[in-house]
Amino acid sequence: MKLKNQNKFLSNRFENIIVLFFFILLTIVGYTLHTDYGISLDEESTRLHGFVTLNYICEFFFPNEKFSFQTNNIIPKLNDYAFKEYGIFFEIFLALIIEVILEIKNFSEIFYARHFTNHFLFIGSVICFYFLSNIIFKKKIYSFFGALILYTSPRIFGNSFYNDKDLVFLSFFIFLIYFSIKFLKKPDYYNAFLLSLFSALATNIRVIGIYVFILVAFFLFIQILMKNNFDIKKINSLLILVFFNFIFLYILWPFLWEAPLENILYALKSFSKYSWGGNIFYLGDFYKAEFLPWHYFFTYFLATTPVLLSAIIILGMYLIIFRFIKRFIRIEKNNSYNDIWRGEKEKILLFIFFTAILPILSIYFFNSIIYNGWRHLYFLFPCLILIGIYFIETIISVYYKKKLLLISVIILTTISINNLYNLIKLHPYQYVYFNLIFEKNANDLFEIDYWGVSNKDALEQIVKNNSDANKIVIGVASFTNLYLSKKMLDTNSKSKIFISGQNYENADYIFNNNLYEINPKFDDKYSIPKTYEKYLSLKRGNILINEFYKKK
Repeated sequence: MKLKNQNKFLSNRFENIIVLFFFILLTIVGYTLHTDYGISLDEESTRLHGFVTLNYICEFFFPNEKFSFQTNNIIPKLNDYAFKEYGIFFEIFLALIIEVILEIKNFSEIFYARHFTNHFLFIGSVICFYFLSNIIFKKKIYSFFGALILYTSPRIFGNSFYNDKDLVFLSFFIFLIYFSIKFLKKPDYYNAFLLSLFSALATNIRVIGIYVFILVAFFLFIQILMKNNFDIKKINSLLILVFFNFIFLYILWPFLWEAPLENILYALKSFSKYSWGGNIFYLGDFYKAEFLPWHYFFTYFLATTPVLLSAIIILGMYLIIFRFIKRFIRIEKNNSYNDIWRGEKEKILLFIFFTAILPILSIYFFNSIIYNGWRHLYFLFPCLILIGIYFIETIISVYYKKKLLLISVIILTTISINNLYNLIKLHPYQYVYFNLIFEKNANDLFEIDYWGVSNKDALEQIVKNNSDANKIVIGVASFTNLYLSKKMLDTNSKSKIFISGQNYENADYIFNNNLYEINPKFDDKYSIPKTYEKYLSLKRGNILINEFYKKK
């Protein structure tokens, strides 16, 4: 017995060393690549969200003091701010570390630092996802492939640098699921406290995160019913979870300080119906965000996810639903809760399934608005990967054959290699990934670079091609913010570029990334004059990202 414990200790120690090695390796890779990505349309505004609340905190606790960031920026009052309901824990953290403590002042350096911090958080969540997978499947091969698929998924990887909302929430969501499962396995006070903290953190970033806390409470309640006895320890753990969850949420979210209940309901209502009012290009046509077809999410998910991965996720969903229906029928017959799940693993997988499916169903139930692909639901991707791996594991365990095991490993390896290949092929534009079925016609069916992350590279290229010019006037024939990308350039390049918007009269070049908030078939706002011809295009594979037109 002693030898067995020693071997287990050595095995765990070796595993931790390997995990630490990969954490350091991925951090080095992230640091090497983080300056390759341009600025996204929303990054400057989300930075301001953080400073608005940081200003509110300073005025709340230090009304007679003035801090440097308050004098150097025009910062609105929180109560008058249009986006006051946004969760800002991570934004405040970035502002404090990068701009207050490190005192980084240069515009581009600020956002490059933010990119690295965002990605570093993502790497931490990938490592957590490895241990989460290990808790469920108890086999390192599945944990390794789960973490590898998550890390190398092109759109997720690309977004992990510049998307300081959806990918930050995905990272904290992984932490939340990890501690949720730890609590469901062992609902003691310690796990209740940790879960309440990470539940509050995730909810602060995206208010929808509160549903996981509710789902955990529901599963614990069912667990008590299945045992058919009143477990006071579990009840107390649940009460501690509820109490500290709202305490932490209140502390971390200054928007709630003056009216907790009223403001959290306001945030829930606001985000469930949030829309910017423009048109979305989808399947070759334009739609108002609130009138997108019901299949928008499903189509986008299938188009931007490797085909093999989509297949095993769908089959995993089928297995869980099939098993749940069988259990539910038995409950109806026996009038007993004892057959909802059999064993710890089945309970956890059922929890993962409902964690993944409830937000999707809520979109249709509350008629919520999603756009820009399925980025608002990126946080579900880790759960979907777990469901896909569950299918692989179930097939092997039920129909165990060495040949079948080999085929399963080949499937997971193929998905990972395909991801790695696309990371390299598309770099640094992994966020325009479409799978083989959709890539050829992606430009005719979907928006491509809706956040304009590639705009910085386009401006750098036009300056490079006109190195002798003192002034380069650029018109803009699409709904994108070139001014923002210009601020990311070096001083010399910025001094050369002048942006004329839709005034093409004196433009040397016209930029277009085929993104429109209006339907160009019925509005000539972005029509390019016939006196201009195509000059330069940025492509990856069959996908056109942006292009320049030059005066003839």
